[in-house]
Amino acid sequence: MGSILIQAVSFLLVILVAYLFNKGGILKEQDGHVLSKIIVRITLPAAIIMGFNGASVNETFFLMIFLGLFSNILLVVLGEFLWRNKSAVDQSMLMFGISGYNIGNFTMPFVQGFFPTAVPFLGSFDMGNSLMLSGGTAVPVDKMTGQSKEAFSIVRTAQKLLSSPPFTTYLIMLALALSGFILPASVRSVVQLFSNVNAFLSMFMIGLYLELQIDRSSLTTVAKVLGIRYGFGAILAAAFYFLLPLPQIVRTILVLLAFAPFGSLSTINAIIYGSKSSLVGFLSSASILISLLLMTSILILLL
Repeated sequence: MGSILIQAVSFLLVILVAYLFNKGGILKEQDGHVLSKIIVRITLPAAIIMGFNGASVNETFFLMIFLGLFSNILLVVLGEFLWRNKSAVDQSMLMFGISGYNIGNFTMPFVQGFFPTAVPFLGSFDMGNSLMLSGGTAVPVDKMTGQSKEAFSIVRTAQKLLSSPPFTTYLIMLALALSGFILPASVRSVVQLFSNVNAFLSMFMIGLYLELQIDRSSLTTVAKVLGIRYGFGAILAAAFYFLLPLPQIVRTILVLLAFAPFGSLSTINAIIYGSKSSLVGFLSSASILISLLLMTSILILLL
């Protein structure tokens, strides 16, 4: 329990320091863009490589891909049903807001400190999750709200996925795991250097982007979206944990994933579909702080 609380507090302190650096003018939000590029192109792929290296692939990996895809689809449809009488902009905000999980920049850094062997399961879930975040979610949103931004293209979605260093790293490491190939110790030692700073940089970037100001008129909407997101996250978590005949560590990971924060691309898509950037930015920031609290509590209860 002590180590869990120490890590959670450490993450919160890193986020707070970055937030204060931003508000104090030492760093700017634009500096977060630089960190984002470093994380996406270097440290996160390194963490994926270290996590997948030597992993034994079985049917659970492919089940996790399916669950990542299925969870997104279920929540998108639920979002449209719950707010079917609201405006198209509000509908799309809820559909994007309650689906999609921030795995690479939050959940993976948070979990890998406790379960290094869980990274392949996180990565497998994220492959299904990424399929929806990179274009799949926009298809039902367009159809259900009538806000067609551009025609869905399998080729364009595939290009987005393959241009993503983390997703490409998932594919390569999954292929290597299937073949039984293990990276040499000399290569692992170099990759480990980059992997070790992934958690710190990810939390620091979150702090630079943190948005804690919002007009009072939007608080009701924020409360409703967060309530739906985490309320049905709890239902999914219970289903994952009690209904799936999987090893304890996998069920624990699925429970944590059910309470992961909003995906970064979900917030971007919500803005593209007409939601106010200040509202969506606050929602994203609030979900990160709520998820940190909930995921810490879950680990204390389940470990």
